[in-house]
Amino acid sequence: MTEVLEIRNLCKSFGDLEVLKNINLTITKGSTVAILGASGSGKSTMLRCVNFMETPSSGQIFLQGEMVGTGTPDAMKYAEADLSKLRARVGMVFQHFNLFPHMTVKQNVMEGPRTVLKCDKAECARRAEKYLDKVGLGWKSDAFPSQLSGGQQQRVAIARALAMEPEIMLFDEATSALDPELVGEVLETIKALADEGMTMLIVTHELGFAYTVADRVVFLSQGRILEQGDPEAVLINPKEEATKNFLRGHGSFRLPEPNLD
Repeated sequence: MTEVLEIRNLCKSFGDLEVLKNINLTITKGSTVAILGASGSGKSTMLRCVNFMETPSSGQIFLQGEMVGTGTPDAMKYAEADLSKLRARVGMVFQHFNLFPHMTVKQNVMEGPRTVLKCDKAECARRAEKYLDKVGLGWKSDAFPSQLSGGQQQRVAIARALAMEPEIMLFDEATSALDPELVGEVLETIKALADEGMTMLIVTHELGFAYTVADRVVFLSQGRILEQGDPEAVLINPKEEATKNFLRGHGSFRLPEPNLD
């Protein structure tokens, strides 16, 4: 399988606080990897290091086999121009939608291709229409964000990331800011992307979604990958006590009972 993303010995500290400790992870083309863990385990920090919203303290990140930056694992250097190119290849969807309130839905989706990729107006419009249709919101292209539900706004945010035509999509708790009745429409949109073969790394607390959609589940604890494997192995038959304790706290996980003995 073609490797799209490789994270090698990734560490991240904020002062004396060590948040990520030697993270090693490989994402292959077309796979969906779900990242689980308790609050403070380092999940979001890991994603922010992958697209360099946070600079790793040490370690290396490879995209399509090419190392990002130059130097040794303990002394990497990153040129801002190179990081800008990387962010154009790595789509990111956040917990909060961050849409431009003064722009229409279509204008929001056109903005990245226009300003970052320097696409002409016709190409920007084509991409906006294509990806708004993909998330089921082509009919809302002339609306403003304030006229949309939270679920619709998040689907626009997904379309905005897709319009950059990235090589991998990162989702950071994309449903956690939504009212419960709106979560399903966003999860269905992400599931459709998985079914189409989009390569995705998803931080989520939706265990049923992870079980159903992910090819692999990774459990983080105290900044380390404690356990990983297929959804059955991690969510139904976990080996580590911290994983079992985490699953005990998620009574809404209504699939076969995890083996917590």
